[in-house]
Amino acid sequence: MILIGNILSFIAALFLLLSSVFKRKDKIFIFQFFECSTLAVASFFFGSYAGISTLLLSAVRNVLIAKNKFTKPLMYIFIALTVIIGIITNNRGILGLMPVIATVQITLCGCLLDGIIETKLSIAANTAIWVVYSFIIQDYSTGVTDSIVLIFALFSAFKSIRAQTTAKT
Repeated sequence: MILIGNILSFIAALFLLLSSVFKRKDKIFIFQFFECSTLAVASFFFGSYAGISTLLLSAVRNVLIAKNKFTKPLMYIFIALTVIIGIITNNRGILGLMPVIATVQITLCGCLLDGIIETKLSIAANTAIWVVYSFIIQDYSTGVTDSIVLIFALFSAFKSIRAQTTAKT
């Protein structure tokens, strides 16, 4: 079961990697949709029920963000659903709250941040949470690949910062 989960997680990591190279928010969040959907299936094989519920909500949220339909009222609804369903489905104690925290963090990003640099940095922070969680639940594929993606995402964000700074001077 863990092997199947790790294979699916690797595929999801490729989607995450792709999301970090785009400069348009809609493209970033479409690939985040594919990543979350694939990880939701993988989470079944790791027995991470809070992960499944939060990732499915995240997939829907990412489509709404990509289509610029994610409003503040929807943000509040998704945050409430994430917390409520995440707590109800949590089967891992305090550890099981990590997917909830990560999902709330990235949901806030999707609605409150407009800039590409801020979006990339928020995705990097979110990826860091998932890296820790992945290693704890033995999702080594996601843990390793997301660590690499995290470094790549930070590099991409800092490259965007440098380009923006250079453009201003």
